[in-house]
Amino acid sequence: MVAQEIPGGGTVYARALKGLMDLAAALGAKPELVARNAGLDLALLSVSDALLPVATYYQLQEQFRLHTGNPDFGLLSGRVTYMENTHLLLYLASASQTLRDWMNLLPSVASLLGDVGSIKVARHHDYFALEWHPLRPPDPQRCVITDSLLSATALQMDGYCLLPVRPHRVDLSYPRPDNLERLRATFGAPLYFDQPVSALHYDWSMLDHPQLHVSTRFYDTVAEEFSAFFSEDASATDPFSLSLHTAIRRLLPAGSCSIDSIASDINISRRTLQRRLKDRDTNFQQLLQRVKSNLARKYLEDKSLSIIEIALLLGYGDPSSFSAAFKSWSGLTPTEFRRQ
Repeated sequence: MVAQEIPGGGTVYARALKGLMDLAAALGAKPELVARNAGLDLALLSVSDALLPVATYYQLQEQFRLHTGNPDFGLLSGRVTYMENTHLLLYLASASQTLRDWMNLLPSVASLLGDVGSIKVARHHDYFALEWHPLRPPDPQRCVITDSLLSATALQMDGYCLLPVRPHRVDLSYPRPDNLERLRATFGAPLYFDQPVSALHYDWSMLDHPQLHVSTRFYDTVAEEFSAFFSEDASATDPFSLSLHTAIRRLLPAGSCSIDSIASDINISRRTLQRRLKDRDTNFQQLLQRVKSNLARKYLEDKSLSIIEIALLLGYGDPSSFSAAFKSWSGLTPTEFRRQ
């Protein structure tokens, strides 16, 4: 990977910043000047696996605010982040029945950026909160990064349910700004400032809202996919094989795809699962590797998915782990596979 190392550690994915640079240009800023002031090589934004120091990300956010003169840049950049992750979010929605299922699969918006912090679920008696926990203290005034992460999170929570999913309260760690118009339009909920932690509050009942299933050639092919992973006499008429492949496909993004979790998901014992796999001339680890390998190739053919998004879909915490696994399967890195 390409990286610029500086003291302090931590990196962000350069690809995640391209849309923000485009937004700054749309608001009247000059990308070359913004990049130069932040110490950024613009060419890195077009390198699929390039990494940048976290410090550069923070410097860019400050330059965006200064050069656009727009105090709501963070909220607008959250919209960009949300739109750029549409394909990943649609894949996950297609594998979920309810908002609860979807949230269990969903990577934090922050994890798609890099080492900037995390969105954590805080459980309360009559509601749950999605809290933003940055690795560095947030700006004491209007925080661009807080606005961006909460805006993107609120949009993705509401974007893929058949029923509205909107917060009933929004906490912000910075003081009340003079103009609340964009904040109110973005969140549509009462705003509370100078709070200990920034967070979106939701009612528990929303977790049972049904998810939107999008039928396209990418999101509706489970029956076609699975036949490649079993013996020749298995087909879409084999309910067990189909349910097993569907369960693996659904649990992979959560990073918890073990033989025990799969057996629990399809309501059979571990021993029964092992026996049925043996009857089909395979075992769980062989099956899991073949499913991952085949899905990886399928996802890599969809150029709208980035390497980091594919890694997350397959249950890897970072693209380097996915790249190493893919090379062991195919002899090529994901980038080399795409070039072919």
